[in-house]
Amino acid sequence: MCILCSSEPIEGDPRNDRQGKFTVDMMSAPKTDPGCCLASCLCPCCAQIYIRRKALNYDMTKYSCCQGYMDGIMPCIKSGQCGEQSCPTCCLCLESFCCNGCAVSATRMMVMDRYDLRPDEMDNRIIRCNNCIQMFSVICDCLAICITELRDVAQILDCIAQCTYMSVQGCMTAQVNVELNRREQYPPVADEVMDRV
Repeated sequence: MCILCSSEPIEGDPRNDRQGKFTVDMMSAPKTDPGCCLASCLCPCCAQIYIRRKALNYDMTKYSCCQGYMDGIMPCIKSGQCGEQSCPTCCLCLESFCCNGCAVSATRMMVMDRYDLRPDEMDNRIIRCNNCIQMFSVICDCLAICITELRDVAQILDCIAQCTYMSVQGCMTAQVNVELNRREQYPPVADEVMDRV
């Protein structure tokens, strides 16, 4: 199914022209970090809390709802106005449990922006495939309200959509974890050292 989805970059995405890329693509992430991928599939909310805290270098003063990446997409929620300053850990827990997909994407985009990474073509395909399956699931659920014969099909498609989402977010979380581990292992060279060379 992924082959049917386009690998083209998202039009207008400022990340498209970047030179850097993830250490591993989403397709390779499960074999590179199987523990993180499996843990994220089995307990996605806890995994997102862990990976966001890790991406923030465990400094929760830097936390804001979806790190501001979903502002304008969800009209009722705006980062910085959700009580993050008074209780960032509680807000991160709510974000991870109530908007898990947004939490996954926000952490990935934050890491991409911090390390100047571009999206991978296969990652684009996998994400688009997941989005299409989720959309078909919602459409089928809506049709099943009026057409009772579609209820069984809708339930099967819901199951497929949930399994697909869990797999994709597991791969995405593992990809981000591998990148963060690599960056921790090889910190950037200090500017002073660069000037001397």
